[in-house]
Amino acid sequence: MNSLPLRPAQAEILKYKNGRLAISAVPGSGKTFTLSLLAAQLIADGRIDPNAGQQVLIVTYLNSSVDTFKARIRKRLDEIDLPPTGFDVRTLHSLALEIVRLAESGLGEENPGPDVLDEVRSNHALSQAVTTWIEAFPDQWHAFLTEDTPQMRARWRDITERTARTFIRTAKNERYHPEEILQKLESANQDETSSSLESLVSQSPLLWMMAGIYGRYQTILSRQGALDFDDLIWQAVDLLENRPHFADELRRRWPYVLEDEAQDSVPLQEVLLTQLTGLDGNWVRVGDPNQAITSTFTAAHPRFFNAFIDRPDVVDRPLPNSGRSARLIMGAANAMLHWVIDKHPVPEVRAHTFRRQDILPTPPGDAQTNPPDSEAHIRLKVYKHREDEEIPAIARLALRYAQEHPDHTLAILVPTNQVGYTLSDHLDELDADYDNLLRGGSHEREIAAAMHAILAVLADPLNTKAFVAAHASLHELQHPAAHAPDEDLPRLHTILRSVHRPETLLFPEDGEEIERALPAGVATEDDLAAIARFAEFMRRMFELRTLPIDDLALSLGDELFAWGDVHEVDLSISYQIASILRRWRDAQPDWRLPDLVAQLEDVVQGRRGLPLTAPTDLGYEPVAGRITLTTQHSAKGLEWDAVFLAGIDGFWIPGSLDAPFLGVHDFLGGDPTAEATAQLRFLMEGHPGIYDGRSATESAHIEIISERLRLLYVGITRARRYLHISRSRATRQYNQDRDAEPATVLGVIFHYLKEREG
Repeated sequence: MNSLPLRPAQAEILKYKNGRLAISAVPGSGKTFTLSLLAAQLIADGRIDPNAGQQVLIVTYLNSSVDTFKARIRKRLDEIDLPPTGFDVRTLHSLALEIVRLAESGLGEENPGPDVLDEVRSNHALSQAVTTWIEAFPDQWHAFLTEDTPQMRARWRDITERTARTFIRTAKNERYHPEEILQKLESANQDETSSSLESLVSQSPLLWMMAGIYGRYQTILSRQGALDFDDLIWQAVDLLENRPHFADELRRRWPYVLEDEAQDSVPLQEVLLTQLTGLDGNWVRVGDPNQAITSTFTAAHPRFFNAFIDRPDVVDRPLPNSGRSARLIMGAANAMLHWVIDKHPVPEVRAHTFRRQDILPTPPGDAQTNPPDSEAHIRLKVYKHREDEEIPAIARLALRYAQEHPDHTLAILVPTNQVGYTLSDHLDELDADYDNLLRGGSHEREIAAAMHAILAVLADPLNTKAFVAAHASLHELQHPAAHAPDEDLPRLHTILRSVHRPETLLFPEDGEEIERALPAGVATEDDLAAIARFAEFMRRMFELRTLPIDDLALSLGDELFAWGDVHEVDLSISYQIASILRRWRDAQPDWRLPDLVAQLEDVVQGRRGLPLTAPTDLGYEPVAGRITLTTQHSAKGLEWDAVFLAGIDGFWIPGSLDAPFLGVHDFLGGDPTAEATAQLRFLMEGHPGIYDGRSATESAHIEIISERLRLLYVGITRARRYLHISRSRATRQYNQDRDAEPATVLGVIFHYLKEREG
């Protein structure tokens, strides 16, 4: 068998034969590589019998990771002269769907399985549930408002929907049906022996509202005969628990389960894989609890993986070596980690944010040597004002770095999409070459606007305003079909708006000149040539009009974004919009092209968002010399030579529970999501699931501090050679300037750098 040069920690992991194994892997330690090797090793060692249909099952987080694992396992099996069989790579959702499908059809039989709602349909169902509840109980909903204005109602409606989404997800992870919750509420109200706290919770208007919305949401799903993703996993768990013979069959099929990104596992995921592996099964879990960054908006929490690592029946084999970053940068991450564990002023943050595990450099002779410190630099920069100074400066500095180091990759990582939108405006002004990976921002709307402009003409060919919008959009994209000097645009658009026979322009008869469609004596020869190019392009688009909406939109995406210097991010967004249009059509079969165009216009106008998958979830790879603009959340799993971390102040990482918290709803007196989920747990379990001696809102704030610190840790460890961290003394919110305290943790990095200099 071909041998590979392995680090000592990797070699220890490949000695695994059976049982429970936990691998805590630091950033850049090669966990995907190691897990792929382990899967191939188990197959090569004869631990499974492919001829009997047995497979090593790998469960991962993203669809892009599925492809990566498959490619690496196949490559390793080919290197050791084995056929590419004996393994199965799935996301958690595809695994649950397979379990439900097999249970419904019988093992080995083909069956499409249940109808599972995607994010678009699920959000639509939730919005319907919220709307019908508010219509049924308007007084109860309005009672939360301190002032009844259109702005406040819109804000409260948005908060209601977001709180309901988290409440439902929490309830499903604990396997509480809406009927059970409502029954508990009614019983507690009628029980005269209940404690004052129980009575208070059972009478909570917020809890009654959330339970009611949950019930209506499930009714909508039931009428559609559909499940959402949480229902799907819940059903898979129930099947494994209630059908032991079926569970045994699956354990024979998948005698080894290897789980990736275990730090982000939710309770139902743990239950599912526990059932799938059985009491004495073979379960390998890989993750980094110090990179758990989804706990404030999902049911995931690093405490679950930490508890698994510490179990007496689990073997702990860490992956501590990383060749990604220079020692200077790794040292900064380690210094921050130890300070939080030992000295953070909030006790719960000290105890629950990080696992004490240093990032170590690779050993001598390793194939991936750390960049030398002679090439590394960390810069901390304080500006007077974020919007006026810091953001414009970061845009200029990043562009200068890209120009001076064209062979390097670089990223600007922002705390929020809103900060990113402002930064993208400055990058646009500088004409910087960059990939905009922000979700829900102007960039996505620009791509939606370009597609909407063309589709609007196809939906209504006689609308000359749509003609003008289509030409303007193509010109904005610098598309050849709308090539014309900027100074000619007003005249061209006036001519297009004045077209009196659009059908002649779009569908001229043989020998018919386009001048017949235009006002007489107005267009110059250059105007006629420009309009002819545009008309020819639109005729090609009309040839696609009979295609199904997704095929039409896919072809349109190619026409708009797959020419010249192609940016894969733009093309990816256009393809996803095509898929969303198809899902809208599937949800509303009576809709035709004008209806779908109207829906897309709501996106363009900012009245609704698009549930797009981030390019980072689709296997995005940074390009040398091109800036990547994304959030700290979306940066996980990626790396760059240079990283600019902007906006790292006390608003983003509060230093104590007395600090202001972004996103806290002052008019509600606390965090409604935290309060509702704590009340739910108290009602159903007798314990709110919060920190002792803390309120639900305080507990939520502790989790925010912890997650923001882990986000900073992730951001620091994305950088190979250069790290620039900035903050400002003031920032602007709601058109008012506010002083911003420093993030205490930056002082830790400052002292670390001073000690190294000394």
